[in-house]
Amino acid sequence: MSVSQDLGNSILEYESFRPGLPFAGRGTVLELGGGYGRNAFVVLKLNPSIRYVLVDIPPALWVAEKYLSSLFPHKQIFRYRNFERFEEIADSYNQSDVIFLLSSQLPLLPVNSADLIVNISSLHEMRKDQIDYYFQQFERVLSPGGHTYIKEWKKAKVLFENVTVTEQDYPVPNGWKKIMSRTAPVQTRFFEALYKKG
Repeated sequence: MSVSQDLGNSILEYESFRPGLPFAGRGTVLELGGGYGRNAFVVLKLNPSIRYVLVDIPPALWVAEKYLSSLFPHKQIFRYRNFERFEEIADSYNQSDVIFLLSSQLPLLPVNSADLIVNISSLHEMRKDQIDYYFQQFERVLSPGGHTYIKEWKKAKVLFENVTVTEQDYPVPNGWKKIMSRTAPVQTRFFEALYKKG
């Protein structure tokens, strides 16, 4: 098996959020901004019973769908599709192992439908109102007792917006307990944090 820098980073990140993985039953991991699927690959390879929901924008979502579908040909794949209400796709969604959604479809997911939420290196690219919006969605979708892992620049300038986002700007909901917070072990301009929803 080939080893890449991406795979090495994914293993380090996996070890950071592994305490938040659901251990009992199937469990659902939702990743916002999963890129081509490097973290999804690691989680699914090491946890075959996990359902993985990858939420992103084109063209990354299409690349991830092609990549992960080819690596896991025996898993049930929910390919991207348009829908206006979750009830339209509920049966297919619930029977799938790997699910691909646009970020605009995140608000259509049911309350308390994810056990672990992951975001790596994309929230810091957004304006503060967009970050607030996604944390509201995380709070809504995350099950009680579930975890959220973020890894972002400690200080980032949002392109074309004249906005700087720092570690203190992430609106962690009341009732979330900080399990871990530290400088990322290799990419030291990043911080990483793991929270548990009370």
